[in-house]
Amino acid sequence: MGKAEDTRQSIIEQAAIIFNKNGYQRTSMSMLTNALGLTKGAIYGHFSDKDALAVEAFRFSIGQVSQRVGDRLSSHTGVLDKLHAFARTFVDFFEDTVREGGCPILNTAVDSDDAHPQLHGEVRRVLTAWEGRLVAMVDAGKENGEIRPDADSELFATTFIALVEGGILLAKTVGDRKYMERSVEGIDLLINQMAAGAE
Repeated sequence: MGKAEDTRQSIIEQAAIIFNKNGYQRTSMSMLTNALGLTKGAIYGHFSDKDALAVEAFRFSIGQVSQRVGDRLSSHTGVLDKLHAFARTFVDFFEDTVREGGCPILNTAVDSDDAHPQLHGEVRRVLTAWEGRLVAMVDAGKENGEIRPDADSELFATTFIALVEGGILLAKTVGDRKYMERSVEGIDLLINQMAAGAE
């Protein structure tokens, strides 16, 4: 990357944490310029406005989460093991999630619901992709015989996401990771119930 692209990427990475911790509405340009050590002109030299930066920052945050999940799944071959590892990622990186302000999906969904249609659209896109990935994994497990043919892949995917997001919300709000761990234990139970041969 050239210097301009390096600067742009640095702005995105730093702004991602600022937006995630403070929310889109409460993150002012002066807050960004102070934190980044740049002028408004320098930031606007790379982004048309705050909205554009917020979208890129959200995409970066989601990319980081996807990378963590992908790294964990890459060391597993079976679908059931991958599903367990997928869920476990959110416990293993819980402290990082808290340090970075919480779950970017949950934070951005709440913050952008009525105020920022483009950001809200990004959240919907990510949630839809996440659901689709889980459905595809369960369906693949059905095809290879690891998962019972009557397992409801869509119900599992919805419940998985709800438990992860709810677990993060509870654990971060109360200040105790046991809520995240319990949520993942619930997901593990669902995975085990879907396993071929499970009663």
